[in-house]
Amino acid sequence: MFSFLLRAPLWLRPSDADRERILEGLKRHYAQGRLTTGELEARVERTLRGAGGRLPLGLFLIEVPLRAFGLIVSWRLRRLQRTLIRVHFAAYASINAAALGIWALTGEGSFWPAWVLLPSTVMVAWHLCASRSLTRALRRRGF
Repeated sequence: MFSFLLRAPLWLRPSDADRERILEGLKRHYAQGRLTTGELEARVERTLRGAGGRLPLGLFLIEVPLRAFGLIVSWRLRRLQRTLIRVHFAAYASINAAALGIWALTGEGSFWPAWVLLPSTVMVAWHLCASRSLTRALRRRGF
């Protein structure tokens, strides 16, 4: 949203267009109730005064919660969940396949791989359910 501040060196003075973008963002956050009138006035004054480079100008927006940040975090969390589920399922499949292979090679006596197969199946199922409920909770909150 405010990545334009990072396109040039931070010590470089901001342009009038940069200041206008910051002011538009501040007005939008004020309209959504994230800033009080006093906070808005103080930040607008500091933005228009423009002392320093782009870094101080960007710092005026740090305390304002940005929806884009929440979306990025939820997207990365979902991606991490998918990766962990793949890793968990790969470990589940390889360990159980090895146990079944050993059982088959040793003469197929009593079915002892069940002692590995059942708990690991419960853990994978629990992981899938927990991941699904977390994803639903994020969607309900708008992420």
